Amino acid sequence: MKAEEFDRLTDRLVEELRSAFMHFDLFKALNSERLNHGCIMNRSKHFWSLTINAHLESTRSIMGRVYDQDQKNLGIKSWLIIFKEHFVRPEFFEPHELDKFNRRPLQKGEIDTDIESVTTKDKLVEAFYIKHRHTEIAHISLKNSKSGVSFFSEHPLTIEEHQALIDRAASLINKCTAHYSGIGYAMTTMENADYRHLFQRLVDD
Repeated sequence: MKAEEFDRLTDRLVEELRSAFMHFDLFKALNSERLNHGCIMNRSKHFWSLTINAHLESTRSIMGRVYDQDQKNLGIKSWLIIFKEHFVRPEFFEPHELDKFNRRPLQKGEIDTDIESVTTKDKLVEAFYIKHRHTEIAHISLKNSKSGVSFFSEHPLTIEEHQALIDRAASLINKCTAHYSGIGYAMTTMENADYRHLFQRLVDD
């Protein structure tokens, strides 16, 4: 694979992850505002309930793509495999070695461990991808629906676990791009507290 092709894959994957990061930040922030502005939000409770849930649904949908296990699709797993096959630089394996572009070393075997951490061999990925993504996010399980089973309820993931999946993917991308090109990516491109202006207007009214 050519370097420019890999760069395009990286940009597309980072774009996905940034979107998940920002949607989840807003989900957490708006959800926490129930404590501060519960009375105001209750005036339009259906709007706020749907808005908050939409940010969570967007996060889950995007992360279902990021953690896609099919190597025909772009996800963190397929991206790492491509990185391993084409762009690992053996000359930078020694911990003390950095070149003029500040590219970072990797330990031997480290990338294999990283790949495994984004497959269903990992318990958290398995819970999200198999139990959630396959039965409630990308598809609605016919079998589960007939029996009244919801894996969102049976096998819930906490806010911290959703955040851990986002952070894991971001960390692996930045580790690999630091090795490959010496650069890193910020995962947010917005001021995530700008929603507070809306609450201030509602309070003033």
